[in-house]
Amino acid sequence: MSTDAIVPCFSCGKTLKNAFPDEDNQPSEGTEFRTYGHYGSTFWDSFDGEELVLNVCDDCLRAHTDRLAQHKRFLPVHVRGAGTVGRQWIQRPMVAYTGARDEAAVTVDADELSELGGIERY
Repeated sequence: MSTDAIVPCFSCGKTLKNAFPDEDNQPSEGTEFRTYGHYGSTFWDSFDGEELVLNVCDDCLRAHTDRLAQHKRFLPVHVRGAGTVGRQWIQRPMVAYTGARDEAAVTVDADELSELGGIERY
């Protein structure tokens, strides 16, 4: 395997190193994005399971935070004394990027776990 990620930064073209040498595309100091496409795109909307993959380096993400949004899709579910056991999907609006992490989670005792609905267990 290569020490370089398969694709360079989509924005600036910089070659990214792999965080783990045995991986094809695990960019260090960058983020990999994958999509099957999106309804409305005239460039990419896969119906056969093929993904489009791109990397963006951390420097480019930091330089363009005004172009980012963040979206909390699920809450981690923690059982006291046992750690994280799953996630509960939620409906929250997408918001402009703030850089602030939403640390909200569901924490329950083991005997309360069965009372929660909509949990996807790990």
